[in-house]
Amino acid sequence: MKAKNIHTRIRLSLFSCTIFAAVSAQYTYPATKTDQVSETYFGTKVDDPYRWLENIKNPEVISWFKTEAEFTARQLGKIPGQDMLMNEMLTFDKAIPEKITPVSYQNGIYFYKKRKTGEPVDKLYYREGISGQEKLLFDPEAYIPGKVMDFSSVVSSDGSRVLLNLSEAGSELGDIKILNVENAKVLDDKIEHSFGEFLDGSNDKIIYYQAKSYDTHDKEVWQNTPAKMHILGKNSEADMLLANSKKYPELMLDPPQRPEIYYYQDSPYMILSKSSVETDLDLYYAPASELMSEHIKWKRLSTLKDQIKGFYLKGKFLYAWTAKGNPNFNIIKVNLDKPDLNTAEKIITGDTTWKISNVSQTKDYLAVIKSKNEQVFETWVYSFDTGKSEKIITPIVGNVEGTALSRHNNEMMLANYSWIRPFNFYSYNLDNKHFSEEPFSMKVNLPNLDNLVLEEIEIPSFDGTMMPLSIFYDKTKMKKDGSNPAFMRGYGAYGMSQLPGFMPSVLSLLNRGVVIAVAHVRGGGEKGNDWYLAGKKATKPNTWKDLNAIAEYLIKNKYTSPEKLGITGASAGGILIGRAITSRPDLYKVAIPKVGCLNALRMEFSPNGPVNIPEFGTVKDAAEFKALLEMDAYQHIRKGTRYPAQLITTGFNDPRVESYIPAKFAAKMQADNASSNPVFLYVDYKAGHFGGTTIEEKFRQSVQEFAFFLWQTGDRDFQIK
Repeated sequence: MKAKNIHTRIRLSLFSCTIFAAVSAQYTYPATKTDQVSETYFGTKVDDPYRWLENIKNPEVISWFKTEAEFTARQLGKIPGQDMLMNEMLTFDKAIPEKITPVSYQNGIYFYKKRKTGEPVDKLYYREGISGQEKLLFDPEAYIPGKVMDFSSVVSSDGSRVLLNLSEAGSELGDIKILNVENAKVLDDKIEHSFGEFLDGSNDKIIYYQAKSYDTHDKEVWQNTPAKMHILGKNSEADMLLANSKKYPELMLDPPQRPEIYYYQDSPYMILSKSSVETDLDLYYAPASELMSEHIKWKRLSTLKDQIKGFYLKGKFLYAWTAKGNPNFNIIKVNLDKPDLNTAEKIITGDTTWKISNVSQTKDYLAVIKSKNEQVFETWVYSFDTGKSEKIITPIVGNVEGTALSRHNNEMMLANYSWIRPFNFYSYNLDNKHFSEEPFSMKVNLPNLDNLVLEEIEIPSFDGTMMPLSIFYDKTKMKKDGSNPAFMRGYGAYGMSQLPGFMPSVLSLLNRGVVIAVAHVRGGGEKGNDWYLAGKKATKPNTWKDLNAIAEYLIKNKYTSPEKLGITGASAGGILIGRAITSRPDLYKVAIPKVGCLNALRMEFSPNGPVNIPEFGTVKDAAEFKALLEMDAYQHIRKGTRYPAQLITTGFNDPRVESYIPAKFAAKMQADNASSNPVFLYVDYKAGHFGGTTIEEKFRQSVQEFAFFLWQTGDRDFQIK
């Protein structure tokens, strides 16, 4: 069916518009015009009165955002107690004097990020061996005077160089620069608006993927992205084109798909993946010797029906984990000399108790994390040489998650993640089974941790499906009479799980008697691939119905009450939060959708939208349009309905969810909400999708969110006089 027959578009008012100021019992919001646009999809008419806000570069739109941001800043500024919250967070931050994140271990050298108390950002360090002298490699605050850079790092296999993917203000779109480890000097090479990594086994060849420009608002910025090869010291304009849709029409790459190339130094084969958000991989393979040839002879390895989720290469063998035939995943071994996925050897299998959660590769082993609902973990290692698996035994109390630090040695990082205990990192060598708290271990001195209680339970959802739920609180402040405030978070998309992780700043809520709940709704990966598929496209309503069922459970069992319950979720979690409050506004007092997908019907028309079609769908397909309309919170706002208090956030440089998506939701909610509860749009001009760059910026955003929640749920220290 041709596109012009799929939907018709009618602009009801070409030049005329209505301007109004939305008014509630307490708030006169900034004036926002409506300019009605209507479209008919497969016989269903869809009105969109705030479509004009999608013209994000229009001066009128820019001015509207600024007015909303200023209004919200004034209103949030009236809430008392925020300085107190900030001081608490800074105090908790000081209780861990050095915050460390392992990066890599190459050629006997440990690389890690570290932020000391009082410093605004993580810096990159290294040391030779566990007891070597620590040396600073990169300070993102000092790189460009007056700017603070976001960065990720990839270390060459010989440990001599570090590739930096640099960007600023949360754009996630910047340049590749190379750092010499010996003298901490940045080389002259610069690859613009790209990201990449070293070719495995090399310190001077880089495989990278280049955007069209730096403009994150350009709808074509990540369309038809090429894969290229850069050699250090050479002009980037002469870089070799490895793959794109024009060079390899036989790959049938769609414009949003990126041809990602995986090269392994010790394998005679390499892999190409048609990358998008699709969790099932469409893979090709070819001899690694052809990498620099004019035209690589790629052969099909897998289709989406094979449900390959990830892979590694070792020699001539492919080790892949797949959901085909087992929603809790199998790891299979495939001989690429004569690949046949249907007859591949199963080397490790997940089951209903312990599913395969994550896989990484060392020189001689696969490190395999198994989990119960992605909340209880243990780590196993599979030997390439013997074909046998064994569980890692360590002195760590509780969960043990192991991740390889390199494919070129047998060093691993272990961690003990928990919702109520600070995590720590340890090193573990698979050659000699040596366990060490160095060089990553952090000293922690936080108060009241012994008072924290964690409940890991399963409860029936609306349809009887048993659903994991994590609840934690301070036992000395829990009354179980419905008087405790509760703050619940959820996500439910891409098969991504809500993994346990302690955040010291949450103590500001726990110490005030707030119950924290983490909803493991369908659409996530907590219970395997079927759990994911049960919250995708046509089944997406399960996600917010699950959340509403949990809310009912918390209320019925007196953890909290509707006047004390708040919910939050970010990004794709905006679908969850937006549809929870538009379907059951009676259950919630507060909603904080952060950089949320609140207008699902229009996502595919944003710069990051086309690549997300495999996850959410397209309006060009009748069934998927119906699913998108159902998950669109903006389209489900009903005038005259009493909605909860809302703090809707966006980062103006967000490359993933364009600012106009949450902005349209906020404008319509301000106009149509019949309750006196506030609806604020928070606009962060220094951030993108993941909040601020510096720790103070991150804390400030948390302070405002916590203060808004505590204000609305009645904490006396946060009431506006």
